[in-house]
Amino acid sequence: MEVRRKKTSDAWEHFQVLANDVDHAKCVYCGTKIGCKSVNGTNGMKRHTERCKKAPFYRDKTQTILDFESRTQINTDGTVQTVSVPKLWRYNYDEIRKALAKMLIVDELPFAFVERECFRQFCKVACSEFVTPSCATITRDCYGLFIEKREELMNVFNNFSSRVCLTTDTWTSSQNLSYMCLTAHFIDDNWKLHKRIINFCPVSGHSGELIGKSVENCLLEWNVKRVLNVIVDNASSNDLAIKYLKKFFNLWDGCVLNSDFLHMRCAAHILNLVVKDGLKDVNVSVLKVRAAVKYVRSSPSRLQKFKSCVEEEKITSKGLVCLDVETRWNSTYLMLKSALVFRKAFKNMKTKFSPYTKEHMKQPVGGAPDDEDWDKIQSFLPFLEIFYNATLKLSGSHYVTGNTFVEEIYDIGYTIYDYVSDPNDDVKKMAKQMKLKFDKYWANVHNINILMFIALILDPRNNMKYTEHIVRNSYDVSSSYTLCQRIQDAFNSLYESYAQKVESSSTNLALG
Repeated sequence: MEVRRKKTSDAWEHFQVLANDVDHAKCVYCGTKIGCKSVNGTNGMKRHTERCKKAPFYRDKTQTILDFESRTQINTDGTVQTVSVPKLWRYNYDEIRKALAKMLIVDELPFAFVERECFRQFCKVACSEFVTPSCATITRDCYGLFIEKREELMNVFNNFSSRVCLTTDTWTSSQNLSYMCLTAHFIDDNWKLHKRIINFCPVSGHSGELIGKSVENCLLEWNVKRVLNVIVDNASSNDLAIKYLKKFFNLWDGCVLNSDFLHMRCAAHILNLVVKDGLKDVNVSVLKVRAAVKYVRSSPSRLQKFKSCVEEEKITSKGLVCLDVETRWNSTYLMLKSALVFRKAFKNMKTKFSPYTKEHMKQPVGGAPDDEDWDKIQSFLPFLEIFYNATLKLSGSHYVTGNTFVEEIYDIGYTIYDYVSDPNDDVKKMAKQMKLKFDKYWANVHNINILMFIALILDPRNNMKYTEHIVRNSYDVSSSYTLCQRIQDAFNSLYESYAQKVESSSTNLALG
């Protein structure tokens, strides 16, 4: 006699086996038959149970669930009772206007957007009770929201216990007006990284003293006195600005170690200068490719001719060439990389379309890119890709990058030294130019900000021995010994500085 095993699946709580058909089971709620062979399993029965409308626990997924909130209720006998009642949407005109102001700011929409016909019609359909504000009213709302957020940030600066790292930059607009932007980077008491622009203002010039005074006035306005360092690019005026800032920072007692490590040079900007120096010898080839890209993108008809050349050469790339921003070498790298894919198409344009060749002859570079130019670009593009990837890592704004500076920069240094002996003469010449610029900033161990190495040491994945290993592989014996000693001394001094403040605060707390 065959002994049947006990059915252990939860699905059998809602099904029963048919007496005349052991291969099927019937739903106890709606009577639907579902296959129940052991080879099929019980998944089909479980799926049916979930969607069976006659089951007592069935819930339509399209039906919304009521949200409840707690309210205090006073009974007739005077007793107070907390009850749960359905939480209903309540019309709040002020909150809607505040959300609208935030939308205009975050999405960078013009104030006049609120007076456009379709937006007003949308508001009528979405919430007929909401009266759309005028352009002047929403302007005041945006300014009011700015004041509110500004006060919140000032409270954060006044109450949190960490230090602030500052980044500042100045530039001149097309209207010949100079501006300065000051950004604060800090970690709050919950160990969350923040980045806030605390000033964007016109300045009367780019001199170091003017920049220093502008930063000073901004910090006084925000009452920010605990500063770790100031990150600037490598303009000579910034050296004077840092000297000016050191004076009043020391008066505030707001920096560590007498502001010795206040000046932090922008690592991404240094890489930018290194690459630009390397590109000088191949600049003509780059200019030719840029002119070719600019030509095919200058009108729809030219772009269509270029696409026809792409089809003739059977190039399957889904993208097209992109034009760069001449002051940003990263965009130049992307332009060269995309153009190299369409090398045969550009050569086809040069052969079949005489206007393309004539237009390039008018350019100062003297003609369209030839095979020699494309070969040069193809040879040094892998070299540039290393710089491109490093710049992306160092330019991150949503994560801490200080602990990666040393590794990325010295990896670049090793790469440059390797390419100095490259068999390709063009690559070798480029690497030599880059090495000269790289050594200007990193060869002298006395000009390096030690905080970069301390950030590397404090990374839990690293330690002092790892840092010393990088230093010894990058310098000669004398220089590496000097730099390692500077790192050790700075690390000890920094620890003692913080230890004294912790001890002092503990003593004050005990006395209080």
